[in-house]
Amino acid sequence: MRFYAPLLALVLLLSFAQPNVRAEDATSTEKTQQVVVHLSHFTDDLHRCFMALKVASLLQEHGAEVTIFLDLEGVRLAERRQLLDLTWGQDSPPLSEHYDKFIDAGGKLVLCPHCAKSARIGSGALKRHAAIATMPSLAKLLLDADKVMDY
Repeated sequence: MRFYAPLLALVLLLSFAQPNVRAEDATSTEKTQQVVVHLSHFTDDLHRCFMALKVASLLQEHGAEVTIFLDLEGVRLAERRQLLDLTWGQDSPPLSEHYDKFIDAGGKLVLCPHCAKSARIGSGALKRHAAIATMPSLAKLLLDADKVMDY
């Protein structure tokens, strides 16, 4: 009986022991989340356009790598000749400020190749950090995403 008491105490001690893990060790192994924000609108629904850019920037601020995928009317957001001096709501900064904030933080825009072609937008007509996807690159972007948000 004397032999079992120390063994039982050792088992109990080990079962309640916590590993000594530093906070920086735990965060260094975390993967950056890949987020795709899908936007199908431009001037046809400015509210959605503003929200997509605001949420994309918010997610960047919290450590996510964010790409905005544009299709349908959304491709026009990335067209260089489109002015982004549009506002929505009271006392709202122009769309250009939201766009610049997103891009300056490392954001990218990817256009649907079919929608860009239908809108007659070529790669030479795009704003900075925007590109027309290929079908394989688009598939990879969406399949590799941890989250996809839709606006």
